[in-house]
Amino acid sequence: MKKITTQLPSRLICLALFLCAAAAWAGVAGSISGTVKDASGSVVPHAAITLQAVDTGLTYRAQSDDGGFYTLPAVPIGRYNIKVEAQEFQAYSRQNIILNTNDALTIDAILQPGTVRQTVTIFDNALHIETTSTQTGQVIGSREMTAVPLNGRSYTDLLSLQPGVAPSSAISASTVQDVGATILNPSGILNPGNISVNGQRETANFFSVNGSDAEEDVNAGTAIIPNIDAIAEFRVATGDYDAEYGEYSGGQISVITKSGANALHGDAFNFLRNTDLDARNYFSPTRGVFRQNQFGGTLGGPIRRDRLFFFADYQGTRQTQGIDTGNIPVPSDADRTGNLLDFTSGPGGNQLTGTVGGPYFASLLSQKLGYAVTAGEPYYRPGCTTSTCVFPNAVIPQSTWSVPAQRMLQYIPAPNTPSGSFATSASNQTVQDDKAGARVDANSRWGFLSTYYFNDIFNVVNPYPAAQSGATVPGFAALTTGRAQ
Repeated sequence: MKKITTQLPSRLICLALFLCAAAAWAGVAGSISGTVKDASGSVVPHAAITLQAVDTGLTYRAQSDDGGFYTLPAVPIGRYNIKVEAQEFQAYSRQNIILNTNDALTIDAILQPGTVRQTVTIFDNALHIETTSTQTGQVIGSREMTAVPLNGRSYTDLLSLQPGVAPSSAISASTVQDVGATILNPSGILNPGNISVNGQRETANFFSVNGSDAEEDVNAGTAIIPNIDAIAEFRVATGDYDAEYGEYSGGQISVITKSGANALHGDAFNFLRNTDLDARNYFSPTRGVFRQNQFGGTLGGPIRRDRLFFFADYQGTRQTQGIDTGNIPVPSDADRTGNLLDFTSGPGGNQLTGTVGGPYFASLLSQKLGYAVTAGEPYYRPGCTTSTCVFPNAVIPQSTWSVPAQRMLQYIPAPNTPSGSFATSASNQTVQDDKAGARVDANSRWGFLSTYYFNDIFNVVNPYPAAQSGATVPGFAALTTGRAQ
């Protein structure tokens, strides 16, 4: 067999990489456009527009056309300074322009007559009115996210703050989840960010991180929840979407992570909760243990100043929580010896009804009990003290118990409450979650290139996985493991 190899031209490979990068940033960046005019209102063609990032020094250039119009269609989020220059006019400068996710800013420039050395500088206002985009929504930045106390440090808990957004109502403890979230919420399930936007279904939303699809397959929530200290901002578009959003009818949630800058920056954190700060559940005989620790940090900076940048983050979560069983019906001390008289009286009446089904089972019972049992004979009737019923006095001799039943009984706890039920918070649910992300940005001759990788490994030990296996007593825990990347 002859082996055939092919080699793509390097220019073709570069072109493909450039197109992929441009397509990705078109969905997460913003745009700036406007018209350049003179003091009389006439347009100024062929003016040079220079846009420079304050934190990274990255520069973007454009030129006004014959109608004085210019556009910078895909610019990463951040703070920028813009400068407009034209011959025989003073230079126009505007500083500290805030560009958020999917913003479409209109910045017009009015040039005054003068020499090129003269400059008119304007300090921008952070509030903008978009006149070129019809979509509605709101941006929440890093400062707002970290200023709000969040149990679990997940941005998905802030989605319901948007107008027209209602929190999840269809998610229950039995809903299957496939998400590497940071921690279990009080209802005992992971928070995948399912919300109802303007009355749409909670599974009709789209989630993206840095322009990449982060949709979770099973429940249509998000599978990627970055460390909240690593998120620059997120935007929830709630209606009148642009053409780029054509797949989902609900909300469009776009998350943008932080990037490196010319200055080295980062942080470290450790959030702790423990049992000493908690009270006992009023209905529980014991106080369950509760230890929750979330720790980690971020670090970003330059690899090559003004050209290549990095940003990395990590967050670890460790939680041990005693889960209350509630009052669980369990066999009484008499039941554990085979005496079932407590099932013959009470609000439910005689519960030991039924008859022997068939001659084969009657023969088997006769061999086990040592006296004759006939088909159709009742197992017990009120007042039966002799062999006129299968089990006189409602007692099942232990010699007739099956081996699996005898072995299983040791795992069923004895009653510990006055009502004869079982209640405890001694069995613990444990959560271990480790998530990390890394981002590299480059200002290259092919344009702005960015790459991002996220990995989240988690496992949850649930002592009472009633929704999956029906277990409501200790000793039958379930382990759930997973990875999101």
